[in-house]
Amino acid sequence: MELFALKLPLIKKGDPLLNIIISVLDEQGKSLKEGDIVVIAEKVVATSQGRVVSLSDVKKISLDAKKLSELYDMDERYVELIMRESSMIIGGMTHVILAKVNDFLIANAGIDQSNAGPNKVVLLPSNLKKIVWEYRDSLKKKYNLKDLGLIIADSRVQPLRKGTIGIAIATAGFEPIEDLIGHPDLFNRPMEITTRAIADDLASAAQFLLSEADQRTPVVIIRNSNIEFTENPVSTPEMEAEKCLYMNIFSKYLQSLEK
Repeated sequence: MELFALKLPLIKKGDPLLNIIISVLDEQGKSLKEGDIVVIAEKVVATSQGRVVSLSDVKKISLDAKKLSELYDMDERYVELIMRESSMIIGGMTHVILAKVNDFLIANAGIDQSNAGPNKVVLLPSNLKKIVWEYRDSLKKKYNLKDLGLIIADSRVQPLRKGTIGIAIATAGFEPIEDLIGHPDLFNRPMEITTRAIADDLASAAQFLLSEADQRTPVVIIRNSNIEFTENPVSTPEMEAEKCLYMNIFSKYLQSLEK
């Protein structure tokens, strides 16, 4: 498997991101090929969509946001945006709130203060599941390809692990999950619960090269990945909360504390 990053100019609010990516490929004498997967950092997608918000424009602060900002020592305007972007607030600690957004858990609702500019934040991209297919279809048509995958990637933390790893928050053009349930292991015992997070694995691989800091490499091309391309994926990375190991155990643990 081969990976290479694209260095882009600084993406500003409202910039035509896909046109810029195509121009950079042309300038470097490169092209997308059959079976490529394009990984794009979510922040440049959000910035191009205009999802940059000045904290000074956040005027109306709810009582709940004020309470959480005091509890977790955070700017109440930032907390207000987190609450607006979230479907559920799970909890938090100093400077961080864990929220549920678009069927996954993410710190501070994915709202990023880094590289946003003074007194500004960048929200997660809007219409993720729609935009990822639009991007993929546009690039597929541009380069006359049959098989092309696209990932919009972010980073996340793992329980009891330091540092971040990649996560695919939206995918298009391939099966994001490989179901190994029923496959025999080395001793011919059928696997009972194993599935492989193909999209997240690819996002983590790309994370080595993805950078939105001064390196300005928010796009990575993955080549020869040997995945299953499809126009109609049947799998999905999302999981119901009641089936999630962590959510089940954490909820029981919190319930025990309340007794």
